[in-house]
Amino acid sequence: MAPITQDTLTPPKVCVVTKNEEHGKLYMGALRRQFDISLFADASQAGDEIAQARPDVILVETEITQGGRIGWLSPDWARFKGKTPSFVFIAKKGEGFGDLMPRFGKGGRYLTWPVSAKSVTDAILDLISGEAEKAWDDLPEKHKKPLKMTVAEYQSISDHIAKGEPIDCNAASDSCAPLAEAVKQGEHHSLLHMVQSHHNYTYVHSMRVATLLTLFGHAIGMKGDDLIILSAGGLLHDVGKMITPPKILDKPGKLSEDEWPIMKNHVIESITLLDRATDLTKGARIIAEQHHEKLDGSGYPLGLKSTELNELARMSVIADIFGALTDRRSYKPAFPSEKAFAILEDMNGAVDQNMLALFKDIFLSTQPEEMSAQLAG
Repeated sequence: MAPITQDTLTPPKVCVVTKNEEHGKLYMGALRRQFDISLFADASQAGDEIAQARPDVILVETEITQGGRIGWLSPDWARFKGKTPSFVFIAKKGEGFGDLMPRFGKGGRYLTWPVSAKSVTDAILDLISGEAEKAWDDLPEKHKKPLKMTVAEYQSISDHIAKGEPIDCNAASDSCAPLAEAVKQGEHHSLLHMVQSHHNYTYVHSMRVATLLTLFGHAIGMKGDDLIILSAGGLLHDVGKMITPPKILDKPGKLSEDEWPIMKNHVIESITLLDRATDLTKGARIIAEQHHEKLDGSGYPLGLKSTELNELARMSVIADIFGALTDRRSYKPAFPSEKAFAILEDMNGAVDQNMLALFKDIFLSTQPEEMSAQLAG
């Protein structure tokens, strides 16, 4: 399988089929920021056009299906040239899903009107993330194992939080062992890009921060349990975002004066959750609590400054900011690494510039030449 680079991470394609103009406007408004959207009103002519578009997901209102079949697409799946799409079906209240459920089972998502923008978006993201995880099965073991183990653990953490149960930090550490090994083998750049095919942004960012911190630690001579603490600390550092309101967490644009304090509170929520966790290490707690602190005291939640921030906290600040800048979001592209480093270098007084220079050298010196050329282009 070819490496996944930043250039290949194009927005997922979604084809929407509806005869209702108002419904079409709702779908377009909900989805256009995150996906490459095509809207079709004439189902009888949609098959060839949709097949040519090769979408990741087809959203279709059930009144357009024929006897539980997608008559305008079936059975000629060969037109999709090996890329079989996933389906989201939407029925009017009381109509049900007829014979669709037996055919698609868990392979489809089923929503009933009235639907919200969030419910439609979540259904599509769930399908796309599931497809990304399936695709990881075909990767080499050195890539597959870190991705599969960390995403499974992240879901387990989410389940524990939803049930009011303590997070198992030992399990989080165990899931990061293959990640640490991959970094030692120089596979960090591949993982940083491959994980972005997933569409749970909090997981993606956390996995990337875990990878960056592990790279940083390995390069400066950290080994064994100390390296795993960095990996697990990165994976756990934003667990508070799992209970941050999605409308704030995923807002495409600047937060309002009322919304910003709620967003910042994710750090307090993270510490509250981690203080209830089993086997939490001091290092992982520092990463979660202090990755938004700044040397000049302008950070949060504690307003620490200067010598109050130890080496681990300073490393975490750099990894978190660099990870966020080079992450791809629905409302912004991923910044090239050189641009991200330039932004961090402009934060003189807030970010430890000596540690930043060290991290920059580590990151760029290990970046494959072909990847560096792609990101600069």
